[in-house]
Amino acid sequence: MLLRMTALAALAVGLFGLAGGPAVGQDKKDPKEVSKLKPEEQAKVKKALGEMQDFIGQWNLEGTQKDGAKIIAWKEKVSWGWNFKGDPSFTADFNEGKGKYYTGGSLKYDLEKKLYVLSLTNADKTEQVFEGKAAKDGGLKLERKDAKTGDVYRLTLNTLSEGDKFQVKFEKQDGGKGLFNNVFAMNGLKEGAGGVGVKKPECIVSGGAANIAVSFNGKTYYVCCTGCRDEFNANPKKYAK
Repeated sequence: MLLRMTALAALAVGLFGLAGGPAVGQDKKDPKEVSKLKPEEQAKVKKALGEMQDFIGQWNLEGTQKDGAKIIAWKEKVSWGWNFKGDPSFTADFNEGKGKYYTGGSLKYDLEKKLYVLSLTNADKTEQVFEGKAAKDGGLKLERKDAKTGDVYRLTLNTLSEGDKFQVKFEKQDGGKGLFNNVFAMNGLKEGAGGVGVKKPECIVSGGAANIAVSFNGKTYYVCCTGCRDEFNANPKKYAK
């Protein structure tokens, strides 16, 4: 992986819901999941997403958020995986579609804008879209602006400890001016994390750290997510080579 993150994924907090206006960078891809990109363009998209490979897997996260003098805390399992239907992308699942604030999401890469695009689906089925670039110190830094209030929402995603830990930071800039104020943070470990220095199997499809076993012709291989598992099962000879 080209970028080792400073250690995704839950992106959960109700204050996202306050930013209800049209979001920047709405995805206008073909809903039938048929790629319109040329093979070389698909390769570039996959490479860009591959730089965020450490996001892939299941994370056991704890969120914290201030409510006056109180600190609200919650736990949530978030899973990220590859999606190879249509243009390559990541999918996100929050507590099997029953997350505290979000049910799911997707991370794509816009070749024309050279930006990462993260779409999140609220429990009320509305969608919020964030855009941004890879942060200089690793991970992603994404933003969206509320068209009505001018408020800007910033979401920073990082991995730490060789990809075993995940951090989420959500901030708000009132009216799009001045300093960003902290809204919430989320931290946690990857399911089955073995600790720093422990060598992990490599995903035969995407090249990331893997912990799901698959087999072909009596030989065992490993993949990092259900998306890569499905891709391997559909083309086992291609990847077994």
